[in-house]
Amino acid sequence: MDNETLLQQIKIVWKSDFFGITIEQMAIATAIFLGFVFLRRLFARVIIHRLRALVKRTENTFDDAVIHSLEQPLMFLFLITGLFLAITWIPFSADVTAILRRVQNSLIAFTIFWTLFRIIDPLSRGFNRLLTRVAGDVANEVRDYLLKALKVFIVGSGIVAVLAQWGIDPWPYFAGIGVLSLPFAFAAKDAVANIFGGIKLLIIDRVFKVGDWIEAPSIGHGVVEEMGLSSVKIRKFTKAAQTVPNGLLVAEPITNWSRMTHRRIKMDIGLTYDTSKAQFERILQRIRDYIAADARIDHSVTEMVHMAQFGESSIDINLYYFTKTTDWAEWRAIIEEHMLAFMGIIEEEGSAIAFPTRTLHIEGLDQPFSFRQLAERAEKGGQDGGTSPGKA
Repeated sequence: MDNETLLQQIKIVWKSDFFGITIEQMAIATAIFLGFVFLRRLFARVIIHRLRALVKRTENTFDDAVIHSLEQPLMFLFLITGLFLAITWIPFSADVTAILRRVQNSLIAFTIFWTLFRIIDPLSRGFNRLLTRVAGDVANEVRDYLLKALKVFIVGSGIVAVLAQWGIDPWPYFAGIGVLSLPFAFAAKDAVANIFGGIKLLIIDRVFKVGDWIEAPSIGHGVVEEMGLSSVKIRKFTKAAQTVPNGLLVAEPITNWSRMTHRRIKMDIGLTYDTSKAQFERILQRIRDYIAADARIDHSVTEMVHMAQFGESSIDINLYYFTKTTDWAEWRAIIEEHMLAFMGIIEEEGSAIAFPTRTLHIEGLDQPFSFRQLAERAEKGGQDGGTSPGKA
């Protein structure tokens, strides 16, 4: 009897309710929730563990990152499912049930956008090769900007999706935020201009790359050391570093000297006026032959060696041709070698390179005097008491 009485009391308590919910219903709901908690731990220890072991066998790290990013959202789904299956055993009122449904939908929306947010980073690795091909040296920076923009978009979309479950229209609030952000937009217009300038310079036009020697009005000459979407760091030939906003560079003419196909040699050689016509012809021909025999000179482009003009103190030969190399040091070495060779040719032909001189003609003199001769005459006349050249 005592046992039967105890069982009856247990049944009475088991069937009793608190605020319309029996202990039986609460116990079943708790058991369901704890069951999904157990399944969550089992899923983590068995499925996730095996997936991790599987992807570790592969050479790339992409699949490892994907599994890691999906792990937490998938385990969170077990808690959501267990929680709401447990709630279904409890007979709530229609109003409470509607609220719980909205909470459930909000958590599902949160999980979806949380998953997207976490999986962006590993998925972006698959576009690294494409971004490198499109953006070149600024691929990493472009990737960072795109990831940030995409994450902001996902977070905003997730907020909209959660608010929509509660019947709230978020767009008036976003419009208000947009109006309040106008002062910040005006303040950031230069930064935006620099970014779009960087996109045009470095991605669309590809005007230069790291290591290029460029020239622009705002920087003069310099070598590109670092490139970003907002600014470019230039190493001047004085070894000083200069950072230039892309918004400024995009509006200027830029000369990229590193993209020369050849490097020009241009020089003038002035010979003395006592050089004969025959000597000039031999000198010109020997210089042309010397240049034509040099394999470092590109003979497919303009190549000229001509008498250019009768100068004030020399007859000038103009040389104009191009080297195959564009390397500055090698180009200078070629010029030095050629200048020494040209000097040798001129000396061998009995001529000389002229230097600036003046010849002064004085009325009453049979022969003109140079400044040096006049000085010597004056010095000599002063020593022996003679007359000056002008009175001879």
